[in-house]
Amino acid sequence: SIERSAGQASDTCSLRISDAKGRTFLPQERDEIEIQLNGQWAFTGFVADVNSEGDKGGGRFLTITGNSIDHGAKVKDPRMASMDNTTLGVAATAFAAKAGIQLQVLGSIANLPRDYWFMQRESFPSWGQRIAREVGGTLKIIGNRGFMVPRNEGISASGKPLTPITAAAGDNLISWSVSPILTRPKYTKVRISYFDRSLGKHVEEEIDTSIAGVESKLHHILTVYDKNQAKQQGEAFSKESDREKGGGTVTIIGNALAEPEAICRLKGTRVGVDGGYQIDTVGHKVTKSGFITDLGVKQPKD
Repeated sequence: SIERSAGQASDTCSLRISDAKGRTFLPQERDEIEIQLNGQWAFTGFVADVNSEGDKGGGRFLTITGNSIDHGAKVKDPRMASMDNTTLGVAATAFAAKAGIQLQVLGSIANLPRDYWFMQRESFPSWGQRIAREVGGTLKIIGNRGFMVPRNEGISASGKPLTPITAAAGDNLISWSVSPILTRPKYTKVRISYFDRSLGKHVEEEIDTSIAGVESKLHHILTVYDKNQAKQQGEAFSKESDREKGGGTVTIIGNALAEPEAICRLKGTRVGVDGGYQIDTVGHKVTKSGFITDLGVKQPKD
């Protein structure tokens, strides 16, 4: 199985293979793993754990788990770093390079400015995920490459092209459980406070989410550094609120082209449910019975 998520910095895999008479090659920690599905590269990473199992009548097996981040490399080292008066793209690329990662920051978040970017005894993946959440983005690390991209803008977090996926009843759609409307997580405005040094007091920044049909407002309880950061974080909450306005799960006949942030086009279920959804998570499973792909979908469109 392979698990990929727009909200996680790493992809994971789990392989259960036959180990008849204990003759299967035993991988070592940090060995490289590459998996192809239907001719498409679906996973690149490193061995994390290996487990041997068996019983008298059931045979022997090896279970190998992998991670797209090499947890034995210096990428996991806690670091101290800072940069003044620059953009996220410049700061994140510099911090990543010190951790041995060639990072690309793409889309609207690349030019986000701040007076001060600071990494305080954090590993680069921890810092990158925290900042990505603050600005409405996603961090993905695959080996020595990394991508930080905005959410909801149709940009791949793995460097691969995004291919729209069709899930059609009577064709490749196996099952679905989808709610096209979820009212609870939606907000019409987001309020975030910061300390205005020129005024000597706390000030609130209010961001319009542009989501119609609700009157509730979200008041963030934590105070941020300045107006610029308040605006960035408010826009991130706005993106997340828009993303969570609907969603569910879709299972299709295996498709190795499915990527988080691509569009899943649901067809043949019913009026009001059919349409486009943003893919948030992808899970590939290959067994003796065949190849299936589970999609976690959000943000209904059309």
